[in-house]
Amino acid sequence: MGTVSSIRWLARAVALALLASAIATACNQPTLPLTQGPRLAKDQSLRVLLGDQPPTLDPGQTQYQYETAVLRTISEPLLKPTADLNALTPAAAQGYDISGNGTVYVFHLRKTAQYWDGVPVKAQDFVYAWQRLIDPRLAAPNETFFASAVLNGDAVANLDPQRDASKIADGLATLGLKAVDDFTFQVTLSHPNPAFVWIAAMPAGAPIRQDVVTKYGDKWAGTTESLVTNGPFRATEIVINDHITVVPNKNYWGSKPKLAAITFDVVNDGAVALTKYRNGELDSIDVQPAQAASVASDNQLKQDIVRTPALTVFWITFRTNTAPTNNVKVRQAIAAAIDRDAFVAQIFQGQGIPAQTFIPKGMRGYAPDLATTQKFDVAQARALLAASGVTAKQLSGVKFSYDQASDFGKATARFIQQQLKANLDVDVTLDALDANTLSSRLSTGDFQIAGPLGWMADYPDPSDWFGLFLTTAYNNFAIYQNKQYDNFVKAAATDVQPDRRDQEYRQAQKTLLTDAPVAFLAQSVGWSLVRPFVKGVTTTPVDSWAGSLFPGQIYIAAH
Repeated sequence: MGTVSSIRWLARAVALALLASAIATACNQPTLPLTQGPRLAKDQSLRVLLGDQPPTLDPGQTQYQYETAVLRTISEPLLKPTADLNALTPAAAQGYDISGNGTVYVFHLRKTAQYWDGVPVKAQDFVYAWQRLIDPRLAAPNETFFASAVLNGDAVANLDPQRDASKIADGLATLGLKAVDDFTFQVTLSHPNPAFVWIAAMPAGAPIRQDVVTKYGDKWAGTTESLVTNGPFRATEIVINDHITVVPNKNYWGSKPKLAAITFDVVNDGAVALTKYRNGELDSIDVQPAQAASVASDNQLKQDIVRTPALTVFWITFRTNTAPTNNVKVRQAIAAAIDRDAFVAQIFQGQGIPAQTFIPKGMRGYAPDLATTQKFDVAQARALLAASGVTAKQLSGVKFSYDQASDFGKATARFIQQQLKANLDVDVTLDALDANTLSSRLSTGDFQIAGPLGWMADYPDPSDWFGLFLTTAYNNFAIYQNKQYDNFVKAAATDVQPDRRDQEYRQAQKTLLTDAPVAFLAQSVGWSLVRPFVKGVTTTPVDSWAGSLFPGQIYIAAH
């Protein structure tokens, strides 16, 4: 919760800016559900767009959507999110017990689960996989989540790979990870953490066989022969910069997929991908903003569009400790003066929805009834400004800092400038900066208003969000301080009572919206094109392509 490194935050900020320029994320609403007795096509092959070549399919090294797109089909962690993201269901583990006041989790593995080569999935494979994630020598992108949760994880992760090389092996042995027996995996946490089950469901937490890594080394995930995995599918073809093909894992414990194969075609150009879809060469693609208008106006293509809000929210941030943006009513006035419907229409080309709250739609903690605090209302905005004691003339000249290299940044800055002029008669000065200078000024608080910034969920739990605005958070660029907010968030972080925890996060969100250290703008919405004959697709906001969380349900209907 708010524990990512500064480098990771800046990388995410860049990624979010790129995401806003290519907002579609393969997160969509469910299409037709699987029906009884479907008429199946003879060819049960699905062709899916992959936006880039995955650098790796090693669960311990993956971090990008186009890696997860494949990984979810071939690897299976302990647990799996439900379609509505409100809970988790058994996956590699058939169940788990919690003890030790919420600090000890015992996962009971399925005794029938096997890797595609027929070797049983054992608890020691999870111990090894999770040790690798925390081992500082691997520098795993998802290290922070596992290290901060597991007992002694932070201490081991913070060891220096060179200076502390002799300490690492012994350190790994002290982690709260234990194979009680072949089918019992015990995890002891450093503190009660109700969000831990979501970490256990991350694709990065899938099991890895030590014997395979020992035999093939760091390149073990690079060939189909050595990429031994436990998911419903297995990789059979990896052609760099062309395609990856997966077929059913005959030794998978669960229901066998109806699809005979999924081929992920690597196409990193949105226009080319759309042409391939039009020509029948792809069955499922993400729609990029540059192609959104043409897709929406095409009588045939628009029938294939599947939409779902993604777990990504954008906002502008205020420096809260210097005038004039240290005045809460000034911040509230600006938030109320922004027409978010117009923002979505003009800047997102429809691939978004207005955001007036922090937690996004489609995730636990979404509270639309709190939206009135930052609701667009010109009369209210003017009344708030009048009540602030700061005149429009005095507010004019306030600087809006943005990344001049980002089309999204420039468009957002101009939009906000126009909105404040039209609705508050305030003239904002645009402050165009290069990305490095903007990052530096955000870190030091050397700005007045800046953006767009935002957050993309690592996992669908509020704990991944609320830490951003804690007083002590390094990425709390607004320099926001509210003890009540801090207390609610810190209490919820370890509260094992779900209903009480929900209320603590709700109060934190209400406090944040009222104090308005940021003005929320929009939540991105993914557009995908999915052919009508592709059935059984259940999509969720965490999908990296339409249906990727439940690939075993998909089939090709006769057509």
